[in-house]
Amino acid sequence: MQSRIKNFLFPVIACFLFVNASAEPPIPAVQSLTLKKAIAIAFEHSPYLQAVKSERDAGQTYREEAKGYRLPQVDLNEIYIRTNSPADVFGLQLNQEKFSLADFSMTDANHPSPINDYVTQLQISQPVYMGGKIKHGIRAGEKMAAASDKKLNRARQDVAFQTAKAYLNVLLAQRYVKLMDSVVATVQKHVDSAQAYFDTGFIMEADLLQAKVALGQMKQLQITAKNNARLALAYLDNVMGVDQSIRYELTDTFTFQPVSHDLNKLLETGLKNRPDLEEMQLKVGAAKEKIGMEESGYKPKVFLVGQLNYNDSSFGNFNGDSFKLMAVAKFNLFNGKRTHAKVRRAKSLYRSYKNFLSQMENGIRLQIKQALFRLQEAEQRYKVALLSSKQARENVKLREERYKKGVEKTTDLLDADTALQQAETNRLHALFDWLKAKENLKYMIGQNQ
Repeated sequence: MQSRIKNFLFPVIACFLFVNASAEPPIPAVQSLTLKKAIAIAFEHSPYLQAVKSERDAGQTYREEAKGYRLPQVDLNEIYIRTNSPADVFGLQLNQEKFSLADFSMTDANHPSPINDYVTQLQISQPVYMGGKIKHGIRAGEKMAAASDKKLNRARQDVAFQTAKAYLNVLLAQRYVKLMDSVVATVQKHVDSAQAYFDTGFIMEADLLQAKVALGQMKQLQITAKNNARLALAYLDNVMGVDQSIRYELTDTFTFQPVSHDLNKLLETGLKNRPDLEEMQLKVGAAKEKIGMEESGYKPKVFLVGQLNYNDSSFGNFNGDSFKLMAVAKFNLFNGKRTHAKVRRAKSLYRSYKNFLSQMENGIRLQIKQALFRLQEAEQRYKVALLSSKQARENVKLREERYKKGVEKTTDLLDADTALQQAETNRLHALFDWLKAKENLKYMIGQNQ
């Protein structure tokens, strides 16, 4: 009986395990990722960039709106009138083409019965001269539309810069993991040597314990390094705007290759290429055109107006038809100084934008200088860190040989390990500080896209 139960249960359990195993989601394949590809992905998926694109699309409507004022305005109006005004009753009967002398003679002309009138009116208004308002409006609209393009360009540069920094941070974190793996292996070798010396009675137990404590400390740093690498990769996914479950393998490698820079050329390039500066320059131009738009209130305006009217006593009928053509000239004599206030406001805003532009130019010069100085500082720090790293490695080798000969204490060897770990850490950080400073300089002069 028990054998029958076993023969029945084993296939069922095996089938259950197979189904569960097959139901598990497949492990996603690792995708290679270069910095260029990461930036392309960010351009496509970054929510921030998509928001700026939508803002750019909205900015393009300024040009369309301004040009629309040159075109005629067409309105369809439906008007209902009920009146017993003698003049209006007489006129509306004529407009409805229902007037007759017989009806007129039978009605008290001074006290007519109320009349209903439905007016279907098609009106076309064509501006002929608006005091320069349309011309300045079109120019302002074109400048604002161009400014929105420049804002999008700077946003793309910003996304490219943030992606490059995140990419470099991942590489830094991954290299630090490799460094800590190497350091742990080295300290482990030294602990094994200390253990052998302790077993032969060559060193005291306190020295062995100190070596094991040092190994534990390095392993803690190793664990933190691996976690930081995962976090850095997740942050890169966030910057690119992609699903963080996608697994990437970063394939680009970067080396230290310093290049000399001329500050004056960098300043010239930055002031020429920065899209945000061009955006502000266009906004200054648009603000100047706004002054001309508001000053048009001091000038006359001329329209051509055409009307086609249908009058009837019932809604939806078109019995009485008539047309009207008008040329209208309008000149405002007094409007409570509203035009004067609008002109003053436009001039104040124009001066404000000009001051902001001057401040931005000075700020860009400062940003470029800071970026260059930080790059030069990072270059010097890397050279020093590289030399310190070489010296630390030589120091470890020297102390290992002395330790083997029994003329070096365990603590001295461990101190050499710690110094090497710190020197290598400083070298890595200095290298990537230099790489990020180089990207920052390109970003500040508007050439990182």
